[in-house]
Amino acid sequence: MMSIFKTNSAAKAAGSAKDAGSSRRNRRKGAFSAGIVTLAVAAVIVFNLLVAQIPTSKAQIDLTDTKIYNISDVSVNYLNGITEDVAIHVLADKSSVDSRIVRFLDKYVSLSDHLSLEYVNPTVYPSVLSKYDTDANTIVVTCEATGRQETVNISDIIGIDEMMYYMYQQTKETNFDAEGKLTSAIDGVLTSVRHTAYLTSGHDEGSLSQEVTDALNKIHMTVNTVNLLTDGAVPDDCDLLIIDAPTRDLADDELTMLRDYLAQGGQMIYCMASKLDDLPNFDALCADYGLSVDPGMVTDTQRYYQNTPLLFFPTLDTSVDAAGGLDSDATIMLYCSRGMTVASPARDTITIKPFLSTSDSGVAVNEDNSQIPGNYVVGAVATETIDDNIVARLTVLGCDSLCGTTVTSSFANVDNNALFLASITAGFKDVSPISIEPVSLAEENNTVTTGGLWGLLFIFVLPAALLIFGFVRWTRRRKL
Repeated sequence: MMSIFKTNSAAKAAGSAKDAGSSRRNRRKGAFSAGIVTLAVAAVIVFNLLVAQIPTSKAQIDLTDTKIYNISDVSVNYLNGITEDVAIHVLADKSSVDSRIVRFLDKYVSLSDHLSLEYVNPTVYPSVLSKYDTDANTIVVTCEATGRQETVNISDIIGIDEMMYYMYQQTKETNFDAEGKLTSAIDGVLTSVRHTAYLTSGHDEGSLSQEVTDALNKIHMTVNTVNLLTDGAVPDDCDLLIIDAPTRDLADDELTMLRDYLAQGGQMIYCMASKLDDLPNFDALCADYGLSVDPGMVTDTQRYYQNTPLLFFPTLDTSVDAAGGLDSDATIMLYCSRGMTVASPARDTITIKPFLSTSDSGVAVNEDNSQIPGNYVVGAVATETIDDNIVARLTVLGCDSLCGTTVTSSFANVDNNALFLASITAGFKDVSPISIEPVSLAEENNTVTTGGLWGLLFIFVLPAALLIFGFVRWTRRRKL
């Protein structure tokens, strides 16, 4: 009995020692696990603290399909070059401002140390409206150094389809124009440069699209109207004369006025109408500057859209200043354009530079349906040095597709407006090229320049291949 008792005691002692060792190991494992968890929690806290220090403009990624928060190099470079302090005052309750605008403003002001941003609720501080002499829900841009002020209506930043709203009471957003309006406003308070353009009337002209008018306003160019016949002359303050798609000819006196205006170093843009009207005085003005207007309507049997040769993609020469600033792969689309050929100008001091033309597969279709193949100019600029610092400039376009809505209303991804604006700003040394187009919120159409070949592929070749493949598979399985 004594030996059994001793054996049991020894076994219990050994078991206790084993349990104590296991307990110590478990405690060490627990302490190690707790340490790992503590380090992980500390790492997460430190990481969050570091991320919190990153500016909102850098921490957020633009995942929108339209990339409305991507600020162009034009604005980035411009803001990097400003040296005066500019303040942006949003006169609205911040909670009521569209979150996209709020986020954009945060990112925008981070681009320059000379920009500041503040929100002032006019309901709480009504005196702010009197201070800036404006209404609520506006953005006021001020510069203390220049004493100038520009305003932007918040409701104008996000455009809507007015026709859809008035007809169906549905709000369809069309574009986001925060960058363009803000950069223009900042440039407006920093510079005193202002220009005036006149749009002629009295010849059944067209009208500039709202997009083009807005773009001209962004470069601080006011657009007025003039009737040469009733007013008797081109206004003295005219920096640019625009003749948009006239369908009635100039009077002889008006032709003389235009010749005199150009002879004094004036600048003019003439957009032909998409009709085969006989306008001999307009043609004579073009002939003076070395551009012979073809009597037909131009098509391009190589670079056309789908099955419409009249709707084509002209080649663009970006080496000409009228197309300066555009990429060589920019998409330009014209519809029902007249064509021109370069001829001898009235004076050897005149230089002609085409910047838009058809391919070698261009065709001019006359009223009698006769067709004359050739390479046709559909956009050109003629310049003449009048004095050391005075240069006359006549830009002629074969149609109004660059300044109207014929094309841009259906194809949001073409660069027509950008080219038209470039052809204007090329003639002004003191105009900043800061007119930034709104970001389209509409669905883009795929404008394939070789639509005929793609149509053949998708309509005939691929369906036929699938049918043949399916028939072969069906035949083999039937034999099994």
